[in-house]
Parts: sequence; C-alpha cells; structure tokens
Amino acid sequence: MKRYSLTSQGFTGEVIFVFNDINLLELFDSTGAQLSELQQRFLLQNLPGDLPELENLRSKSVSAKLTEVNADITFDMFWKRYRAPLNSKKKLAENCWKRLSQARRNLAYKFIPIYESRMEPGVSKLYAETYLNSGPWINQI
Repeated sequence: MKRYSLTSQGFTGEVIFVFNDINLLELFDSTGAQLSELQQRFLLQNLPGDLPELENLRSKSVSAKLTEVNADITFDMFWKRYRAPLNSKKKLAENCWKRLSQARRNLAYKFIPIYESRMEPGVSKLYAETYLNSGPWINQI
C-alpha cells in the first residue's frame, strides 16, 4: 500500500490518497484540509483512480506538492536518528512533532542526514525542538 499527502499554498492541511499494491485508489481523505467549495468540487471531479492520475492532478497546480507518506515513522525513530544535543528537551520536541502533519514528519526525518552534512564546522546542531519548529527541511527534499 502506498500513501500520499497532497498539500498546496492554496489551502491549509493535507489531502490523503492511499493506493493498493497495483496502484489503484483505495482511500481518499480530505478531512485534514480546509478546502473551499470550488477546490472540493475540482478535487471530486478530478479524483484520481490510479497513481499516474494523481501525478496528473498535482501537475494542474503550480503550488501543489505530492509527498509519499510512510506512516511508520514515529517520534522515537526521529529522536534516535536526530541524536539531539544534550540541552534538547525531549518532551518539547515531541509536542512539536505532534503538531506536524505526517508528510512533514517524513520530510523532517528524511532531511536529518542532509542537514548534518550541510552543517558548518564549529556551528552547533539545532535543538530538536528548534529543528522541528524552524523547518530547515521544508522545500529541501
């Protein structure tokens, strides 16, 4: 099963699409997005039946972004991979994590090695909660 999050500057939140093993639409959830009536009608009229149609739908908007969502990434996985500085507050970071959409959690998690490779010598790593709040991973992957 493959899960995708559709986000855009044109609305807040995310629209979730789930496809089965042969890439046919199995689930569609727009309850996590604040869509106008026009956006809702557009989405329903252009509802993708398969994965290539979803990509075609995304291409109809300049600001739309499609992200594959791995629902298995947990805060504990993030915390272990990030190897936060000693002064990071795990509870604060976890609260920041909970406020992120699943798609943004995935981006934050996947961006950690890129962030670490780009760190300037002598510059301290961001606290985990600052990393999650400031979003250096947004639009970077």
